[in-house]
Amino acid sequence: MRATAHYPRTADQLRAARAFVRDTLASWGCRERIDDAVLLVSELFTNAILHGAGRVDLRMELVDARLTVEVVDAGRGPPVSLGPDPGIEATTGRGLLIVDKLAERWGDGHDQHGRTHMWVEVANP
Repeated sequence: MRATAHYPRTADQLRAARAFVRDTLASWGCRERIDDAVLLVSELFTNAILHGAGRVDLRMELVDARLTVEVVDAGRGPPVSLGPDPGIEATTGRGLLIVDKLAERWGDGHDQHGRTHMWVEVANP
């Protein structure tokens, strides 16, 4: 199963992206890890808003009890990597640490048009 949505790259669209994930997974009968999937999308979508460019595309695919979610924007930034723990006083910098803990696999890259793709995989959604 596949589903795709497109959003303007604005913070007010984060709520719509979360609802899209929640509603799509519920319609597919996947309820076990909805909260994890919503949190993962929140982190990736927020990164696209903060560091990306152009519209944000959200793609979901469910194959053999494995959910792949991809957030795509027109940003051309360098590949991302886990940084050190930002410390207890920091108010930002934990997003990829959360992604790394919740996702079975995750990564990023660029397509032939230079668009940034961040993706996560979740088993048994």
